[in-house]
Amino acid sequence: MIKPLIPPVASRMATSGGDGHRHARSQTMPIIRSKNALANPKLLQMMETDGNIHDGDNLSPTDIEANLSTEVALTVLDVLELFVHHHKKQLLLDEGQNVLMKKVLDTYLLFFQINQSTATLRHIFAGLRLFVQKGKADLCGCLCYEILKCCNHRSSSTQTEAAALLYFFMRKNFEFTKGKSIVRSHLQVIKAVSQLIADAGIGGSRFQQSLAIINNFANGDAPLKNTPFPAEVKDLTKRIRTVLMATAQMKEHEKDPEMLVDLQYSLANSYASTPELRCTWLESMAKVHVRNGDLSEAAMCYIHISALIAESLKRRASFSMGWAAFMCISPNVKEEGAMKEDTGTQDTPYTEDTLVEQLELCVDYLWKSERYELIADINKPVIAIPHTRQPGTERHNAY
Repeated sequence: MIKPLIPPVASRMATSGGDGHRHARSQTMPIIRSKNALANPKLLQMMETDGNIHDGDNLSPTDIEANLSTEVALTVLDVLELFVHHHKKQLLLDEGQNVLMKKVLDTYLLFFQINQSTATLRHIFAGLRLFVQKGKADLCGCLCYEILKCCNHRSSSTQTEAAALLYFFMRKNFEFTKGKSIVRSHLQVIKAVSQLIADAGIGGSRFQQSLAIINNFANGDAPLKNTPFPAEVKDLTKRIRTVLMATAQMKEHEKDPEMLVDLQYSLANSYASTPELRCTWLESMAKVHVRNGDLSEAAMCYIHISALIAESLKRRASFSMGWAAFMCISPNVKEEGAMKEDTGTQDTPYTEDTLVEQLELCVDYLWKSERYELIADINKPVIAIPHTRQPGTERHNAY
């Protein structure tokens, strides 16, 4: 049975007057507020009315706006909790792999995309613990992305809450695999870090402090002390720091395209056994090449990505051709055969459609770089896909 995570709105409103507001101001005020928020005529009207506010309270418009923001957020959380409680059966259909579950989780994650008070964030973290048990890789990745973003938060309490939830996520992953590994959380966390470096500029002292908190949790967890779990967590945080250091070096050499690509290639090679992470850095390399007008080199990056996806599909018995199908284009693609069998290949979201999309990018850049002689070989894997799985127009274009 799901217990309410926050007190009812009525009880909170009853205790939200006078001194309570002034002392809790730091807990209710959003970190960054819109400059135009006080231009809302309805909000100004609410501020001008006496209501239950006494003359001695001297609440400023900022206090009222901050408290109103928190109350609205907590009311939405109340409604979400009630919805989850009363629609449990529908949410658990197909082991939670349904549209309704995704909408509920997306609503929770939306809170992180809008500036919230520290009090609200505390309740959001509590609510997200309900979703840690199981789910698809893409949902898992979205959750890791938003939690890691909060690990860089300016509030120390929010940092600790985010680190605790991320650690809880890793612990559940370890328990789910019966003490074997934390492959899924490792993969999704590193991927999220790689994305956040570009999106949010993480990597400062606050983020490093959150990583230290996660390590402390692992070392102090008595039931798992004599298992591989603490070492797995330490390896993950070390990998994160490696990515951050490599990215810092990339920033230093951002005006030197050749050095920048060499660093990205080195980082991509360090993830040769994990397809999704290798693809992330190969895509980054392709973008650098496109930016510098090296379209032929960009095409080769996408050919490597296509070979990697084809090999992943072949190992899952979803496609007949692996990396060897691309050897006639470039002998370097044999690097994509270094993938290990037990490193999460079953968790990658690749399909034949994903492969076709990548091959179309290859053709596009080969055409723009006037490497027409390679286009026929690129289209062979497209033609190999069964007629039932491919629209007629795509097959027509391939021929």
